[in-house]
Amino acid sequence: MKNKDKKRDSTPVPLTLFRWRRMVILATSLFAYLLVFFQRTSLNVLQAELQTEFALSALQFSSLSAVYFYLYAFLQIPSGILVDFMGSRKTSAGGLLIAGAGSLMMAMAPNYSWLMTGRILSTIGVAPVFVNTLKLNSEWFKPKEFMTLTGITLFVGNAGALLASYPLSWISYHSGWRMVFACIAIITILVSFFAYYIVRDKPSDLGFKDHVLPAEPLSLKQTMEGFFFLLRKNRIYFPISIFCFAFISLQTFQSAWGARFSQTMLGIDSISAGFVVMWISIGVMFGALIGGKCADRFGRIFVMNIYLGALALVWTLLLWSVNASPTMGNLSLWMFLMGFFGSGFSITWSLGKEIAGRKYSGIGMALVNGSGFLVAAIVQLIYGGILDRYRINDQYMLQGFQFGNWILIFSALLSFFLSIFYTLKLKQKINLR
Repeated sequence: MKNKDKKRDSTPVPLTLFRWRRMVILATSLFAYLLVFFQRTSLNVLQAELQTEFALSALQFSSLSAVYFYLYAFLQIPSGILVDFMGSRKTSAGGLLIAGAGSLMMAMAPNYSWLMTGRILSTIGVAPVFVNTLKLNSEWFKPKEFMTLTGITLFVGNAGALLASYPLSWISYHSGWRMVFACIAIITILVSFFAYYIVRDKPSDLGFKDHVLPAEPLSLKQTMEGFFFLLRKNRIYFPISIFCFAFISLQTFQSAWGARFSQTMLGIDSISAGFVVMWISIGVMFGALIGGKCADRFGRIFVMNIYLGALALVWTLLLWSVNASPTMGNLSLWMFLMGFFGSGFSITWSLGKEIAGRKYSGIGMALVNGSGFLVAAIVQLIYGGILDRYRINDQYMLQGFQFGNWILIFSALLSFFLSIFYTLKLKQKINLR
């Protein structure tokens, strides 16, 4: 009897069943990541309503937005450790449950303190989802498919940002922002249950032992050793720096101030401004999809240099557009191009994964990702402080945006120069450890 059971256990699982199951797991993790982006960018188009209802200054609102980036950055390393130690299924399901509770608290917030607490809980909850998604991609798919899957991940994630732009501004106008957060709380809690019952950390957990080589599970001691090992590798700081400077030039507009910038520059209402900002998400979606496929085919470093060079050019063109009295159409085009080429930062996650090795891939990707969110949080506070200095009553002056945008232009240029420098170092085969 034991021999029969052993023979049955060793029978290969049909490839079609394996592919179907991994697509279900991929779809679940991608939908969770869509919720992450919605949570991250939803405050952008709700800025006017929240400032009015809670009497917030620009710095207070920037703090509400930036706390997401601070906490998210701080939690990326613990998230990477937890993912490598506990697995994606438990960390994702538990995190989404906490995020749902945070959204519910924001929906019922009677004052700024409640609103901030809800934002904090939501951030804690969604922090592990991104690393979980990339970890699942690396476990269930082949290495040569990783950048293509990363592009798909960003495409779906930015669909969440897309929903949090013009559609959210329209829904909020007709139903109120509280109803929006109540609905997203219910959806997030439901997805947490789906994640727990559907997602599995690796193919071998479901008996798929013949199609993908599973990574060996790590102890907590091994994960901590991996973390300190990576901190000592000088090479990891190149993708970290490239990601940081590219990311902040995009996220300051996508997550906090893009809508108000559009209103100030064009004199349009909040719904129209939401439409303009929506084009950032559309740009990232298609830029990531195309860039991921091209990176797997033509090489990651080459594609990253092209994208980040174009991003620096797009930001430089903003100087011209400010003085040329832009229309809603060409500002929307500028937002689209910023999002399209800004998605080039996604390649740095693959570099972090490669430098860390498969054993510590979760920690490597978390280090790169978390650093970018930390820098973005700092820049958002600086940007909000600059706008407050150029604020007259409730109106933000265009001069404040012009001054603040110099920081974002410089960061985009610096990201491109660092990418070129890293490329030259690799070609010269200099030991970066």
